[in-house]
Amino acid sequence: MSTHALLAVGGYSTSGTGRGPGIQLLALRAEEPGTDADRSGDPGTGSGLTAEPRAVVDLPDPSFVLWSADGALLHAVLETDPTRLVTLRVDEDGNRAEIVADLALEGTGGCHLAHGPDGRTLLIAQYGSGAVATVGLDEAGVPSAQIDLDDHHDLVDGLPDLAPHPHQIVPLPGTEVLAVPDLGLDRVMLYRQNARGDIDVDGEIPLSRGSGPRHLVADHESEQIHIACELSGMVATAVRAAEPTARAVPAVMPPAPRRWSVRSMTPASTRAADAALSHIELVADESALLVAARGPDTLCLLSLDAMRPQAVAEAEVGAHPRHFTQWGDLVLVAAQEGDRIDVLRRRGERLEHVAEPIPAPSAACLAVRPTR
Repeated sequence: MSTHALLAVGGYSTSGTGRGPGIQLLALRAEEPGTDADRSGDPGTGSGLTAEPRAVVDLPDPSFVLWSADGALLHAVLETDPTRLVTLRVDEDGNRAEIVADLALEGTGGCHLAHGPDGRTLLIAQYGSGAVATVGLDEAGVPSAQIDLDDHHDLVDGLPDLAPHPHQIVPLPGTEVLAVPDLGLDRVMLYRQNARGDIDVDGEIPLSRGSGPRHLVADHESEQIHIACELSGMVATAVRAAEPTARAVPAVMPPAPRRWSVRSMTPASTRAADAALSHIELVADESALLVAARGPDTLCLLSLDAMRPQAVAEAEVGAHPRHFTQWGDLVLVAAQEGDRIDVLRRRGERLEHVAEPIPAPSAACLAVRPTR
């Protein structure tokens, strides 16, 4: 049995500051495990993964890419001055990718983008200028114009030693809240989006100084948020709890507001205390976390069976693992300075290399096209 997918690879380009082509589309095919060797549990067997090159689009430093829900469009944020948002229309087999929008935004150094909860906007984190931009989409889902800018410098009045660096935007499942980890402020800012598409601050999760929150992931009910802290090498786990209320509150009163507090800080890597963490994800059944660690250049697996994350496995990957994505039980890791994509499989509490790395110069982000 074989499985097929189209993988978008964004990265630092020869037309920008790196060695890559800009955006590369790869047609993936993986044989499902099922041989005797697979059943024996021997590492390094069974995926038969192949990656066939498809369309290439030369863009300067597209460091993050995002598919539309139907997989027809691929959005890319360019880490440039000013930040640019480029959208491609991609055909069925990935052989053709046509630019349908190219917007210059207010701000610099865009590094991440996400769909707005309203379904009519894209939100862009700009590491360089320390701001989050909101872009409206037309009826076809194509970016039309920037409609809002939230500057994190407004959050640091009286604290001139802090430099804002928002690094990611995550809609929290089961809520209307957007979480934005800011590496420079040591905070996760929480936002809500209004009817016009603008975002407004709705709270924050403070972390200890020097943590450097970069990316995060929440469980399906957003009862827990796990935060990869780049500067400390720790995974911070924040839990949600109801605010205390007076005993005599009438039953007809609305539910008490919720607040977040950090419950634990856990080293992601067992190989280096100063690991610079990058991306973090939950596995499909939410029993474990995957975290990429630069420095030791590893992919870490942390079990969530106990009250706090516990490191259970760690596998070497190419230099500077910046991002990864999961495809079934495979994990594809973009090793930016290794110029490759490592291919691993998670088997319970084990991580195994199951195919040769895929060449990918300066790869910074990976995105599997949604099933169409």
